[in-house]
Amino acid sequence: MCGALSLQRVLSGQLAQRDFLLRPPEPTPGLLVSSPTESIYIGKTQLLSVPFFWNPKKLVNPHLCVVGMTGSGKSYFVKTFITRASIVLGTSALILDWAGEYADWVRLAGGRVISFGKDGLNLLDLGGATPHARARQVVESLQMLTDLSSFPRQRRLTEEAIEQAYAKRGFALHAQHFSKRKKLPTLESVCLLLKKKAKRDSDAAEAASRIKNLLLSSGKSFSASTIGLGELLSGLVCVDLHSLPMESLRSLAGLAILQFVKEKMRLQDYSSEGKPKLFVVVDEAWKIAADERSDVVSIVREGRKYGFGLIVASQNPGDVHKSIFANAGTVLAFRLMLASEREYVRTSLSYSDFFEHASHSLAVGQALVHLEPAQPSSCPRNFILKRVDGEELLLTMRIGGDGMDLEFERGALARKLLSFGLSDRQAASLLSEFE
Repeated sequence: MCGALSLQRVLSGQLAQRDFLLRPPEPTPGLLVSSPTESIYIGKTQLLSVPFFWNPKKLVNPHLCVVGMTGSGKSYFVKTFITRASIVLGTSALILDWAGEYADWVRLAGGRVISFGKDGLNLLDLGGATPHARARQVVESLQMLTDLSSFPRQRRLTEEAIEQAYAKRGFALHAQHFSKRKKLPTLESVCLLLKKKAKRDSDAAEAASRIKNLLLSSGKSFSASTIGLGELLSGLVCVDLHSLPMESLRSLAGLAILQFVKEKMRLQDYSSEGKPKLFVVVDEAWKIAADERSDVVSIVREGRKYGFGLIVASQNPGDVHKSIFANAGTVLAFRLMLASEREYVRTSLSYSDFFEHASHSLAVGQALVHLEPAQPSSCPRNFILKRVDGEELLLTMRIGGDGMDLEFERGALARKLLSFGLSDRQAASLLSEFE
């Protein structure tokens, strides 16, 4: 080996071009690594294999924006994240499930599933708001989801009818506390009041028709409340909206629940712990995630000080309003197919050509991660996550009969079937019958 090393004079500019002497573009371990008792382990960085522990105290807020095409690992990450948040931080989770994707998983995890169709929500349930405020919230929701904003007189008549419905039941419009004995009005009450004016007022007739169509198409899911609004904010709860027949109805239900969450959030004491009490998961809710008037944006802007976190997930980044990207402390971009989608993310986060090139070839479970530190820092804020290191829930299966009652974990039962001489296909077929 003699003579293998030698010294030579080089200019500082030439030295700077030698990449092995430079730190790759990743955040410092000070931002990425935290105690496992106060943070959520996600995975390792691609370049230096530094473990990434998500710590809300190190970030500007606890909100996450997650985008990625189907099968890229987006939903797997969300499930892993809220499971570990519950175990490590004691955080509750409320999932607004547009596609019915989370319901089975929540049941397996021991959570509660609320299914629209079986359960209902009276849109005039106050949930902590005054009748006057609730009337405005309902009308604003209808404006976001229908063409009501194009008909200002219909809008005014609808709001007046809602307020009148409360007044007829003995509710003072600006009071916040009422006797539980008072019976809440419903949208049917509002429709009847508008119909009384319809004979002499064409705008009232149109407004009544709008409410009537909403009630008919929703199967009266918005008439009587069987959902205890107070129960939504504790533990793991999934509100399954996929049985509602139209996107606008799913969005209306989602908006009503978010409005309740916002009112409850504002009643909370200021939280200085930096640890979220509740994560609200909004998945594929493009109609309300893309509208700046939505309470999704309100929770993003105000949630940190009350201990509320928001997780917005979507296949298409364009369905997420840029103010959510701008205000989220953490963004994960899994694989995106279209160049226009990648460009939307890039312009929202302003990352370099290095990450733009890397984002083209992300494998399943890999993601471009952007962090906004709580303290100003000159260190890089972007990195590539090698993969999400998560776990699947254990699925148990039971065999009973003839005095026998045996319980197996799915994987253990699969191995047992194979040991009995079944082929892979036969074992998979039998396991599907259990599922």
